[in-house]
Amino acid sequence: MKRLLVISFIALALIQFFACSNDFEVNAPWKDIPVVYGLLDVSDTAHYIKLEKAFLTNGEDALEIAKLEDSLYYENATVQLERNGQLYTLERVDGNLWGYPREEGVFTTSPNWLYRIDSIDLLLNANDRLKLRIDRGNGQPEVTSSVLAIAPIKLTKPAPNTSGFNFNPQTNTDIAWEAPDSATIFDANLYFNYIEYPDTDPSAQERKTLKWIWARGLRRDSESKFFSIEKPGLEFYQFLQNNIPNDPNKKRIFLGIDIEIIAGDKNLEDYVNVALANTGITASQDVPSFSNISDGGRGIFGSVSKYFRYNIGLQDRTRDSLKMGYLTKNLNF
Repeated sequence: MKRLLVISFIALALIQFFACSNDFEVNAPWKDIPVVYGLLDVSDTAHYIKLEKAFLTNGEDALEIAKLEDSLYYENATVQLERNGQLYTLERVDGNLWGYPREEGVFTTSPNWLYRIDSIDLLLNANDRLKLRIDRGNGQPEVTSSVLAIAPIKLTKPAPNTSGFNFNPQTNTDIAWEAPDSATIFDANLYFNYIEYPDTDPSAQERKTLKWIWARGLRRDSESKFFSIEKPGLEFYQFLQNNIPNDPNKKRIFLGIDIEIIAGDKNLEDYVNVALANTGITASQDVPSFSNISDGGRGIFGSVSKYFRYNIGLQDRTRDSLKMGYLTKNLNF
C-alpha cells in the first residue's frame, strides 16, 4: 500500500481512504451515525478499517467541536472481522505513526485513529467471505457489512518474457490482464521512471516518475474475464514531450516502466456510480449517497486487488526513437 490509490474510483471510494471525509454533514436531528471506510486486498501485509462518527452541535462552534478527538472518534469501539465463524479483533493504532497521516482540514489530525490487523494474524485468501462487525461501545446496535475478497489479477500483456515495450508511432501498443469474476471496475496506469541531472554535474542525480493514466473507472461490460487497453504508440512520445521540460542543460537516463492495475468489487463500483451520478453541469446540489454499512451507517466496506509489475524496459527501436525522435530528441535521453 506504499503507492496510495489516488486515481478515479479509488480516490472516490476512500476520499482518500486514510484522509476520510472532512465535509460530512448531517441534516437531521441528532443520532449516532458511524462512518466507515475499508477496502480489503489479499496482497496487503496489513488491513485497515477507518471508523469515525458524524455529529451535530447544540449551538456550539462546529469548527471548534471538530477539533476535539471525542467528537470524531468512538472511545471504546471494538472492530472485528469474521471469517467462517472465527472473529479477528483489530488493534486501534494512530495512522500518523504507520505512514498514513490524515490530511489537513477541519477535523483534528492527531491522533488519526485506524483499526489494523497484520496479515500474519489474518491471512486473506481469494474468495474469502468476511463480515465486518463494529461494536461502538455505547450500547447502540452492532454495525455490520460483508465482502468477498477479490482474487489476484494476472497480467497477460506484456508477457513475462518480453524484451520491453514497443511504442511504434505508426501502430498501437496494448496492455492486457485476466480478472476474477468478482472484479467489476478497473484503473490502469503506467509509471515512467528516469534520472535527471545537470550536464555540468553528473553526480547530482534526481530520480523522477511520470504517471501515465491508461484507464480510469473501466467497467466490466461482458462476462469475459479478459481485458485489454490500447493506445497509439505516438502517444508515448507526446506524453513525454508534454510532461518533461525541454532543458538543454539537463541530461536524462531512462530507468524502466512500472505497470499498476487496480480492480474493485461491485460495492466499490456502486459507490463510484452513485458519487458520479449527479455531478454533471445540470446536476442539483444534493449528491446521492451510497453506503453498504448497516444501522444507518455511512461509507463503504469492499475489496480491491492491486497488481504491480516493475521495471519493464523498452525495445531497441523505441529507445532509439526516445533518443532521436522529433518529439523527444530535445529531452536529452
